Amino acid sequence: MALQQTHPGSSAAALERRALALWPRLDRAALRRCHQDPSRIAALVSHRTLLSPEAIKEMLLMPTVSDDEVSTWFG
Repeated sequence: MALQQTHPGSSAAALERRALALWPRLDRAALRRCHQDPSRIAALVSHRTLLSPEAIKEMLLMPTVSDDEVSTWFG
């Protein structure tokens, strides 16, 4: 049984990319200091928005939707 290989930085980089996509004016240096920890990123973002840290964390960890899924759901 083979174990699936994952790149340790790939999901982390995706988390940072998602944070920057949702809040494009985030301080990139401060974001890097969060070390890809969703709770720390949520704390950083919570200073800029009225959203709770829990809501921010859910937005960051929400699964991505593929183009095929979008066309299936919305035609």
